Order: sequence, then C-alpha cells, then structure tokens
Amino acid sequence: MSIKAEIIIEGTYLYFEKEVNHSQENFKLVHLPGDETYHIYSEIVSRLENGEFLKIMVRYEMTNNFYPHLVRIEKSLGSRYSSELYSIDLKNQELKYTFQNSQITQDFKKSFNTKHYLTSPAFATSTIFSLTKKLDATGRTALSFLSSNNDWSYEKPPQEKVVYVELKGRETEEIKINNASLLASHYFIHEAENNSSNSSPPVEIYVSKFYGLPYQMIHGDQKIVVKNMKKNN
Repeated sequence: MSIKAEIIIEGTYLYFEKEVNHSQENFKLVHLPGDETYHIYSEIVSRLENGEFLKIMVRYEMTNNFYPHLVRIEKSLGSRYSSELYSIDLKNQELKYTFQNSQITQDFKKSFNTKHYLTSPAFATSTIFSLTKKLDATGRTALSFLSSNNDWSYEKPPQEKVVYVELKGRETEEIKINNASLLASHYFIHEAENNSSNSSPPVEIYVSKFYGLPYQMIHGDQKIVVKNMKKNN
C-alpha cells in the first residue's frame, strides 16, 4: 500500500560569502499522514573555485512531534562520493551511525535521547529545535546536538557539542527580505553560556512561523537568505 505524501512547504535558499552567491539550496517539507512523520528533503549545490560542483542531498525525517529519527546525508564531487546515515531508535534511546564511501562502511552506536538534536548541512533543518525545545526568554538556553566532521573518509564518530540559544524577545519581529515584509522569531546562537572578551560573534538567525523553518542567517561575512518559500496548504 502506497503512503500518500503531502508537500506542505517548498522553497529556495541562497548562500553568500562577502555578498557573493556561491550555493543554492532547494528544499521541501513533506508530511506523510499514514505513518505520522514529517520529512525535509534538501539539495544543496555549490560551485567551487576550480569550477567543480559539490552536491549535497539531505533527507531529514521527524516524528509527528518533530523529533528527528532518521537523517541521511549524501555528498558527491566529481568521482568522490560519501554518505552518512543517522538512525535513531527512540523507544530504546539508541543512535546508529553509518558512514560509507567507495572503500569502506563504518558503523557506530551510542545512547541517545530527545534532549539531543541532530544537525545536517541543510539550512532548512537548522532551527527544527525551536519546535520542541523550551527556550528561556530571559537568558541563554543550552542546546546539545550531535554532528560529524567526516567528509570523504571516516575520521571519527559523531561528536556531541553544546551551544547556547538566546531568544530576542517573545514577540515576532518584522524583517524585510527581497522587498517582502516577513514576521520572524529572532535568535542568537552563542558558543559560550556568557559573554567574555574572547567570545566569538554569535550566529544570528530569523525563523519563520511555519514549522520552524528559517528565513535568514548572518554570521560575519557569511549569510544565508530565503529566496522564496511557498506554503501549499
């Protein structure tokens, strides 16, 4: 029996470095009512300085309560290819990670719970935590997530990292992107719990009211901006 999929939102992000557009991400948020899950599918295409194209495909599956339970990341560049698969058994609180390239397949398991989040290269998945994490509106809230630095070869298993999320007010703000006025929640993401003289500048993110999808990210000379976002129902 086939499972009917409903495309809820689809759109495009543009990636900039010093105002130069170098990458594009096309994404879809899909609901599968039959198995009560939400999926984000993203395709990121980047043109490198040597003229080659790096393509990254992300499949990010969540429960009906927006907790991630499967993330697949595929990368290709010329003849090189690698994939990473995060599969979470929420009942037994276990994470299985599999890395694969043309030479090896490497597996890793560890305990996992819903206090942790999974990251991916897709901007569309970067603020999903806002749907389930209760944030302190008067300070910084610790956010634990797992990610890996494995690129074309396996170096080490996914590592846990803690960042601190600051919500800039309980009310949404009006921002302008591409001459359009948008209502968004405003977040700062810090590396440290408190400011210090050697603290790195925070990542600034504006998040839409639609399923925790972001509109814009600013961090130094780097910027990611929504080009379009279409809600289908």
